Amino acid sequence: MQIEWIRARQVRMPRTDPAWRTASYAASALDACILEIGCEGKVGIGAATAHPTGGISVDDQLSQINGPVHRCLVHAHPLARTRIIEEVRAAGVHRSLVTAVDLALHDLQGKLADLPCHALWGGAVRSGGAVARFVGIKGPTELVTAVEDLVEQGFTHMKVKLGTGLEEDVERVRVLRSTFGDSIWIGIDGNGAYTTDDAIALTRALEPLDVRLIEQPIDYRDLDGLARLTAESPIPIMADQYVKSLQAALEVCQRRAAHVVSVKIGQAGTIDEARTLAQLCLSFGLRVHIGGGAHPAVVDAAAMQLAATVPGIDDECEVGEFMALTNDPTSGVIIRDGRFDLSPAPGLGITLADA
Repeated sequence: MQIEWIRARQVRMPRTDPAWRTASYAASALDACILEIGCEGKVGIGAATAHPTGGISVDDQLSQINGPVHRCLVHAHPLARTRIIEEVRAAGVHRSLVTAVDLALHDLQGKLADLPCHALWGGAVRSGGAVARFVGIKGPTELVTAVEDLVEQGFTHMKVKLGTGLEEDVERVRVLRSTFGDSIWIGIDGNGAYTTDDAIALTRALEPLDVRLIEQPIDYRDLDGLARLTAESPIPIMADQYVKSLQAALEVCQRRAAHVVSVKIGQAGTIDEARTLAQLCLSFGLRVHIGGGAHPAVVDAAAMQLAATVPGIDDECEVGEFMALTNDPTSGVIIRDGRFDLSPAPGLGITLADA
């Protein structure tokens, strides 16, 4: 048995909200590449995103896939995932493509075994969870309209982007709470827009509004500031961008620089590393939240199966942002009434529309 071929395609995925913005970037569309790995009539699917704030372009991703990734994968045994990932990394491939290869190999292995990935990862400990959807920075009226649309779709968990100033940000949350009452869960993401002192003031102003967590309100590299903020905040503080390795996660845990850690497969590198990172944080008594972003659906499908196989993580997961994009060439993710359900289909449960 050996991998017979790989191929990749570029896909441009316009946002359903062309005015999308956060405190750190704005984007009306997402560029990504879809990776396919073929073996014995089965196709494993992965994806890599070209993020607006950094990384490499899709053209560079495609060049690396057609060069070093192709050399590492074609004729390799499809079950030798650990060795393949080591070789891909040794070839200097960008970390986004390491993740894409890892996803595609997991998907392929599940399809070859005719089992869903969660069955190969030790079995699911839950069948699904609440999907937290993102809302970009907007004025109060537009914000209410955007949340109303998500509520009509069945979602009850909202992560709201903030970062234009204390008074404006508090007013946004106040309007949401007065409009929707306790029918919605509200988390916020400051995308590093605040100083530590202002972030502490923000947490105290938001405390009466039942905000469930605050993600990365200050520069993610400022662990001293995050530790002070965590110690003084009445609302759980969540670390995100800093946590890109086990060493970084260990630093956050040891310094108590967060109450919650956002675990993302793409930031961790591989599914195995994301699982280990989550278990490390849980062992230190920190909460673990499966984070996400705008990606092709295969990334969210993998995050769902990860979330279902790690005991003790938060119920709400950021696995629905593929729904904020159009032109996704894949299908298979199951989201009903604001919750994700595990797919019984083999692998990650994803198929290509033109397969």
